[in-house]
Amino acid sequence: MGLSDDAIDDARIINNLRRTIELTELTLALRASLVRQEDPGCDPMVRVMREIRSAKDFAWRKSTNL
Repeated sequence: MGLSDDAIDDARIINNLRRTIELTELTLALRASLVRQEDPGCDPMVRVMREIRSAKDFAWRKSTNL
């Protein structure tokens, strides 16, 4: 039994919403890392990548619990 067109559209919409949420969280993490100075001796790019990785992990965990 195949999926109906509505079910396929719903799945695509859900996937797009998850991506949108993830990108928003990544963008906010990037902005926060640039604004906040946690460790002045730390390379800014290292800090940004750490924040992005953390936000992406959080978004993935949150999306798998839906």
